[in-house]
Amino acid sequence: MGAPETTAETSAGPSPVPHPGLMRLALLGNGTKRSVHAVADALGVAIKETPGLELSGVDLSADSRLVDLPADVAVVLGGDGTVLHTARRMEDRPTPVLGVNLGRLGFLADLTPAEFTQRMADLAARQYTIENLMAFECTLTPRQGPTRAFRGLNDAVIRAAPMFHLVEIGLSIDGESVMTYRVDGLILATPVGSTAHSLSAGGPILPPNAHMFVVTPICPHTLTQRPLVDSAHKVYEATVRGERVSTMLVIDGQVQVPLRSGDRVTVRRGRTPFPMVRLPGHSFYRTLRAKLGWGALPRPDGSLSDHEGS
Repeated sequence: MGAPETTAETSAGPSPVPHPGLMRLALLGNGTKRSVHAVADALGVAIKETPGLELSGVDLSADSRLVDLPADVAVVLGGDGTVLHTARRMEDRPTPVLGVNLGRLGFLADLTPAEFTQRMADLAARQYTIENLMAFECTLTPRQGPTRAFRGLNDAVIRAAPMFHLVEIGLSIDGESVMTYRVDGLILATPVGSTAHSLSAGGPILPPNAHMFVVTPICPHTLTQRPLVDSAHKVYEATVRGERVSTMLVIDGQVQVPLRSGDRVTVRRGRTPFPMVRLPGHSFYRTLRAKLGWGALPRPDGSLSDHEGS
């Protein structure tokens, strides 16, 4: 009998990838939070007691490099911010990640610890798919100083810094000038990031397997400046304008870099996608309904009800 198989879901469609032997799991998380240690201890015991699973390591540090982990799946304990932080620490050699939500929203990390424990048998049986999420590469070319490069999963945001005046940002796509925005900020988001800051600024929702970027202005001064969706195969360059206005580049809501007039921010599709483990029954639209209350109607008691089928 052949070795059990799991399915790697790529833009070209699912393809079988053999994984013989025990399923090796690594536990990762933000160890500065006391609750993470307790959950890691409990899940570590459950993993060791589950046939077919092996606990290959626990890393609850904040800044260790996570390149080429000795694991088949990295189980990340925390909220979406912890998953984003983990993605950067894995650089361009990521291990497939399964998020266990210890925070509030949990869009990337959508399983509770109890749900994860109940689904361990699926992992042991390799009943899962890998969804390769589009990452991005952001290059900052300052008017003075060295070029800096960043990797992200959600978005690159250029926004006003104190004293929070309107900023002018020129945008070009594949070298062609598109528009000059007068805004509080400008978001360049991946499909994954379309349900984060971009959504709160009025941007559209993109499915995670789309090959697109969405450019969303934050509080534009002109009503005709609306969100723009374009191909992920293009190169997006934003240039800060205005000498006396403080601006900031923010990567995934976590990395902040001051900008000056004339600095150029270039965003392009990342060379390596970020692999997320999806267990049977996962659905993007079900997650939208569960996490964002999308498509739900209010009940008389103020709660939300799914009107599917009505």
